[in-house]
Amino acid sequence: MARRNYEVVIPRQPDDMNKLGKNIIAKHTADGASSPIPATTASLLTDKLTEADNQFTLQKELDRNREQLTEDRNLILGIHPSQTTVTAGTVLFHLTSIRDFLLGHFRGAERNLGQWGFTVNSPKGVVQVEIPRNPDKLTKLVADILKKHDADKEASLLKVFDMAALKTLNDDAAKKRSDAEAANRNKEKATQARNLALGTAKGQTTKTPGTVAYLVRSVRDILLGIYRGQEQKLGDWGFEVNFNTTSGGGSTPTPPPPAPGG
Repeated sequence: MARRNYEVVIPRQPDDMNKLGKNIIAKHTADGASSPIPATTASLLTDKLTEADNQFTLQKELDRNREQLTEDRNLILGIHPSQTTVTAGTVLFHLTSIRDFLLGHFRGAERNLGQWGFTVNSPKGVVQVEIPRNPDKLTKLVADILKKHDADKEASLLKVFDMAALKTLNDDAAKKRSDAEAANRNKEKATQARNLALGTAKGQTTKTPGTVAYLVRSVRDILLGIYRGQEQKLGDWGFEVNFNTTSGGGSTPTPPPPAPGG
């Protein structure tokens, strides 16, 4: 005699949990007074789903802010894909001008540029002073140049440049970076808060009270009691119901391997 087994899946991914919870509320609302789900359970589930949605909205907003701040920083530095070293008013523009000026001043003694923080390479005797495109390395180079300029005071070779403007740009870029990092930290907090509300955070299970997962499991158990023998009806509430048929005597024995050559 065959025995019918089934599994009613409760998802662990945040988006899937959120979708299932909303499907349950939609079905409960559509059924009205005939819904088998207690009103208190539906109300608690609605509140938790709203809490999770609010955190998800905040998470997306903070992520957009982080991306915008990062792009703004790159534009200030001059490393945005739309920019080149001749894009005026950027950190990279100023640094390229300073490098070329110093290369002209120290022609034949280019390693002196190391005093301003530049990295000087000379593969096969060809002098190369590359300006980094990495944001952190770029801002550090500016800091080294400003430090040397300030230390040299009136004797500074760079007094022909608007060093105050360069400092302002570098400070603005550093502020954008700091704000972007803060937005990212807050985004992670919002993500964690959402997962905690849904019950999908690390360490949580469907037995963790006060979560969407906990309430969804309660709904599943109520429906299994009502639809005993008709478990496929849980699909109307958004649950994934998997069925399989096995022998009533247990698992089917594994057949022996075929004989060699057979």
